[in-house]
Amino acid sequence: MRDHDSGGAHEEDARASKEYWNSLWHERQLPPAIAVGDQSLRNHINLKFHAFFRKTFDSGKRLSNELRLAELGCARSVWLPYFSKEFGFQVAGVDYSSTGCDQARAILAREGVDGQVMLADIFSPPQSLLGCFDYVVSFGLVEHFQATDECLRSCAAFLKPGGKMFTLIPNMNGMTGWLQKVLEREVYDVHVPLDVEMLVNAHETAGLRVLSCEYFCFLNFGVLNLNRFRESRLGRLLSQVLNAIAAVSWLLERIGIIFPANRATSPYVICISTK
Repeated sequence: MRDHDSGGAHEEDARASKEYWNSLWHERQLPPAIAVGDQSLRNHINLKFHAFFRKTFDSGKRLSNELRLAELGCARSVWLPYFSKEFGFQVAGVDYSSTGCDQARAILAREGVDGQVMLADIFSPPQSLLGCFDYVVSFGLVEHFQATDECLRSCAAFLKPGGKMFTLIPNMNGMTGWLQKVLEREVYDVHVPLDVEMLVNAHETAGLRVLSCEYFCFLNFGVLNLNRFRESRLGRLLSQVLNAIAAVSWLLERIGIIFPANRATSPYVICISTK
């Protein structure tokens, strides 16, 4: 996530500490870029996200380069260069992990994209960032805070009036959450399990108008954090089996057999709201 500390109540509210995130990202290789031209099966989920964002951001038409987009919780972000290249946004990121920020800057430099990455906390950000973004996005942020509505209210403070916010969280109420809980409970415990209805209510309580909120994708076990579990032979084998099951479902989708997104199997919940 996010030179500012989250103050008192927010520090206690966070399910995961700054030290947790720094240790998680330390010495890990940088993730590859979002490659929208890669039609291989391994890129299936990224292509689904690309299709979603093309629909969300004016059917893929290149937008004015005066529009600004902020990613909150931007550690190691491959989405900042993606949004700049695909839609022409001026991009900025905020995270309170110094390691995560350094890696986000390295990815921007690697992709040849100008962007600002701020080491700051979303609950006490620099005033220069408030009320100045047309879009705010987060990929797995708000579910790490017990008071989801307070976190969303802090996220919305970055938006201009009328700006839109995209919130993605893992679906910890379905199969993904159950597997995470059984296989690596300590990772599950840094999440607040939220379903569609709970996420809608939290946005509305935060003063946002929800435009859509839905489960996204049918299956993707790649969302699971099983790093310690994979250290064992059994863990590696189970991971391979899960990935193979997901790949079969993606292949069936490619040939026209569509499986609906749903509460039980979908890996994500996506909400779009406006200020």
